[in-house]
Amino acid sequence: MEHNGYVIRPFLPCKLCLLTDIFYPHYFDFPPFTNISISYIQETIMRQVSPVSTRSLTYLRLLRLRRTFTSHSALFSSSIDDSQFTTLGDASNVERDQFFKYTWGTWLKNDEAEKLKRYTPFAIGGINEIIRRLRDLSSTVQPSHVVSLASLSEGKYNRIYLAELDDGSEYILRIPYPLDWSRDARKARIQSEVATMDFLRKKWGMLIPEVISWCPTADNPLEREYILMEFISPKYQSKNFENLMQSWDPMGSSVLQHATVLKVIVSLMDKILATRFSAFGSLYFTDDVSPSLQNKLPYEGEEDKELIDRWRIGPTVEKKFWQPGVHETGVIDRGPWYAPSDYLLATATAHVTAYTNLLKDPAIASSELGSYLPTWIATYRQYATLTPALIPSDVQADSDILSPRLHHPDLNPMNVLVDRSGNDPNEPFASAYLLDWEGSTIKPFLFHGAPGFIHYRGYKIYKKEEIEDYDSLPPEQKAQIDYMIAATSNQFSFEFMIKHSFPTLINAYSPRAKLVTEPYSVAMATDYDYHPLEITDLREALIKSKHWSAVTDNMLVSPVNFTEEEIEKQAKDAETWELMLSKLPFYSTKGWVPQDMFEKYVKQGKLVKDDKGEYILTS
Repeated sequence: MEHNGYVIRPFLPCKLCLLTDIFYPHYFDFPPFTNISISYIQETIMRQVSPVSTRSLTYLRLLRLRRTFTSHSALFSSSIDDSQFTTLGDASNVERDQFFKYTWGTWLKNDEAEKLKRYTPFAIGGINEIIRRLRDLSSTVQPSHVVSLASLSEGKYNRIYLAELDDGSEYILRIPYPLDWSRDARKARIQSEVATMDFLRKKWGMLIPEVISWCPTADNPLEREYILMEFISPKYQSKNFENLMQSWDPMGSSVLQHATVLKVIVSLMDKILATRFSAFGSLYFTDDVSPSLQNKLPYEGEEDKELIDRWRIGPTVEKKFWQPGVHETGVIDRGPWYAPSDYLLATATAHVTAYTNLLKDPAIASSELGSYLPTWIATYRQYATLTPALIPSDVQADSDILSPRLHHPDLNPMNVLVDRSGNDPNEPFASAYLLDWEGSTIKPFLFHGAPGFIHYRGYKIYKKEEIEDYDSLPPEQKAQIDYMIAATSNQFSFEFMIKHSFPTLINAYSPRAKLVTEPYSVAMATDYDYHPLEITDLREALIKSKHWSAVTDNMLVSPVNFTEEEIEKQAKDAETWELMLSKLPFYSTKGWVPQDMFEKYVKQGKLVKDDKGEYILTS
């Protein structure tokens, strides 16, 4: 229900559940030659917890500040040191301000600006007002208040806090970073995420943290958008929960261990993909979409009267449809769409419109960014020409692989909590919770792709015996080959399971399907604001499409044309870009470095500041 301008729902106190929302770099984005240890990244991300707590006999009047680095088990701990206090009401207090600052990493470029985008001040005392109003709605629950508020995780898009009440109840408070999102974007993303979680819980009984209260605007006691939800402790409901990432070793040799983890992921996909929707976009509560969309059912066959009018499909919350240049409502077409071709064309139009609008700003037009945006616009216009060919002519518009299916954008072991209470060694996990639904969309299944943590489109090598003289190769080349073997094996295992679990969808992973989806994947992953030559990847994908007809017996034909001069220029740019990548540290994380790694490299002299105040890698 809506209460005083913000969404609120009654609840009963209980031991609740964990939402980490940890920024975790996709492991296969780190090739071996970058000298970034996969296990080190995993350990670093999982152990950095900085509790900043509040406790007072007068309800959050004082702030206790404690900063620490500890083991990943601290993610499940709410124990607090009572040693330090400071006044919450003093906005100039340095320790108080630290509660809102980003500290989990450093950017090699524009560090101050990037951290400012993740600065999340809010009215700390407001959480007690939210709790009080929630409790007032329940006649069976005694009044309570928050006694501890700990900074649990500094994620990719959100800051995560753990709130402990005086009755022992614990909840997750999630505050979104401002980033480059507009208020409209943050509002839509929160509305859609909460509705999507609600849909999967109520329609399919999926294990997902329950949202207790939420508000997609700053019009609430916290004075910031927020979501308050369950916290799953390791012993939630007397079970034995752990993060699935603890069982995932992408470079390991245990086929059984890989299969155990992938089986959990595929079983989660079973409910995510169970619904064939009626349009492409994102899911919302019915009252949150425009009146013109409220009479259009999101899917057919619903017989439950409590569910039939609960959700509707509205505009997509996919990141690229809300990027700078198009981040306000009504600037571009965000759907919903009723044909795959319309969705694909919109992915191109969103980029062209965004970059065109950015160039209207005189400051941008006269900057380095303005000098290369015309090339990006031209490339995305070529991509728009290609989009009709991304749907193979022999695939019917109503086929399963083109049907509207729900897509979780960050389906990986880091976002899964599993219960190890199972007695069967071949089935060690009794149940699994899936977390972090932000940015979920409904799009053609053909363009979902494999989950990021096993996504691989490099050269396939199944065993090292395929490589002549493997044993005599230098260590760094062996490491690259080992990486390619592991990536090939993981992708193959995933697709094998998909074939058995979703036989009507497996063609979305066929070699031909991977050809047509590559330009789309590259187009939606390319960021204009990191390096101007990044557009080289999309141009390369477009030029490669000219060879489709030769490798598919003319079943796929690309309408995109390039002159010999353009092809030669692309070859030179690709060579320059490849050389640049070999020298561009932490490209996969856009220059972000885990804080303890950053401090270590600075101390060792491997990272030094240049005359622009940016950090460069010396070795």
